[in-house]
Amino acid sequence: MNTPFYVFMKLLPKNAASRIFGIVTRLRIPVFSKLARDIFAAHYQLNMDEAEYPLNHYRNIGELFIRRLKPGARPIADSEIVSPVDGVLSQTLTFDSNQEMIQAKGKYYTLKDLLRDDELAKRFDGGAFATIYLAPFNYHRIHSPVKGELVGASYCPGTLWPVNVGSVERVEGLFCINERLTSHIRLEDGSEILVVKVGATNVGRIGVVYSDDLLTNAGKIPRSGKRMDWKPEGKVSFEKGGELGRFEMGSTVILVVDKKIRERHPDLFKGRLGQAVKVGEAL
Repeated sequence: MNTPFYVFMKLLPKNAASRIFGIVTRLRIPVFSKLARDIFAAHYQLNMDEAEYPLNHYRNIGELFIRRLKPGARPIADSEIVSPVDGVLSQTLTFDSNQEMIQAKGKYYTLKDLLRDDELAKRFDGGAFATIYLAPFNYHRIHSPVKGELVGASYCPGTLWPVNVGSVERVEGLFCINERLTSHIRLEDGSEILVVKVGATNVGRIGVVYSDDLLTNAGKIPRSGKRMDWKPEGKVSFEKGGELGRFEMGSTVILVVDKKIRERHPDLFKGRLGQAVKVGEAL
């Protein structure tokens, strides 16, 4: 049975509403913006001790949400693959011939549907994936899980359903219908990893450090077609733990590794299933 909230969200123009909400979070209205910031920080019990600046430095909720951390707040583990975000590793699975991925109990989707690219999906046959959910209180910068070079990026237009437990359990193919921005990274030995950043209700913006033009739900990227591919003009390299992008509210990261990486690390992701993870921690 559909709940009133589900019916409301189904009817709501989620992208437009999220863009308006984003504008509100970035307002700099004397007293109001700072009061909203303080209420947000108190409600979600943000850990400001690890933030780069004290709470009063941030002029609104928008700035607070994408706050950076103090240097050294997230040590980088001596491991090939580390967590790109703070969150909870909620799902993981090794790919079979169908490249089936689990969304929630009884709900599945496929890698080719997530990427909207059959050819790219085939390159990850025999690999594995992990889903990491970020709550509103989490740090929302995204970091590279590996040392490697950017192959390219892709944008899949879509809607902006919430990605909380209720929506994940109810909305079929949620991660395949919400809009998303994927970074494709190649390691030194030629193995590959995808960092799929999934948008969500309220603001819905995803940005990356390697292109100011790749900013979702901001009117910068054409929404026509099922997918837009982007290639860097020059070499773009990342250190493990280096900043990759940010969520401006939301959301979820899906890591996809190829067969080479899975074979090197057969227990990758499994030991952290259901656990909270932080940027730089071994997966």
